[in-house]
Amino acid sequence: MEETHGKKWQKIPKKYFLVDCTAEYANTFELEQDHPCVIHLIRKKFLRPPASRNLPYQMSQPTLVDPSDGQSQAILRLLRNQTNGFFIECGALDGEYLSNTLYMERALNWEGILIEADQKAFSQLTARNRKAYSLPVCLSTKPYPIQVAFNVSSWSGSFIMEENRSEMFHEEIRKNDHENSNTVYKVQCFPLYSILLAVGKTEIDFFGLDVEGSEFKILKTIPWHKIDIKVNRILQLKTTFFQQKRCLWDSGSDHC
Repeated sequence: MEETHGKKWQKIPKKYFLVDCTAEYANTFELEQDHPCVIHLIRKKFLRPPASRNLPYQMSQPTLVDPSDGQSQAILRLLRNQTNGFFIECGALDGEYLSNTLYMERALNWEGILIEADQKAFSQLTARNRKAYSLPVCLSTKPYPIQVAFNVSSWSGSFIMEENRSEMFHEEIRKNDHENSNTVYKVQCFPLYSILLAVGKTEIDFFGLDVEGSEFKILKTIPWHKIDIKVNRILQLKTTFFQQKRCLWDSGSDHC
């Protein structure tokens, strides 16, 4: 791997820099995405390992073979029904509802990474016993870790705001604390490349990015000469599919 985190850190044993290795430190000093501190943080504080293959799934609709509404089949046609692949699904919700990767995991023995910043959704995701890594974070729009304000008051009104980039971030957090509400909270974000290094995978068969309009900024952070992604599927919040997916999941019904 091409090192970009500077000669200073190459000369200092890990046992020393890990003493000061916190998310606040990584955010404040904008540590590079392959910095040893950033990788350590992800592994120790945020990364959940896959559930054992022997552990049964816990699904709300256990008889539904493929909940993706045809999306996974379209992806698999491109990949010629590949088995034992590796996916990334960002915007994984509860790990079941309209999941593009659950069928691949259950039927074709895929492994992967599930990323979901919504606390409620991630809590449900971890209870599904998915055989994939999972993280309660968002993908950074910068080539270094950042913290954001995440507003989940409604599916259509949710948004992300970068800390230290706007006074509105602090105002939203203060307002939320005052009202004793759980609709706005701080979320840690890491570059996609940092997460891949933490897991030890740089060859990806499918990358699904279902976020709130920050797709281009996220893609710009990726060092494409260092990773290999076979199939990208990018969905923006304004597209009908993602709006419907988030709305129906939030409402818990068959219509918005």
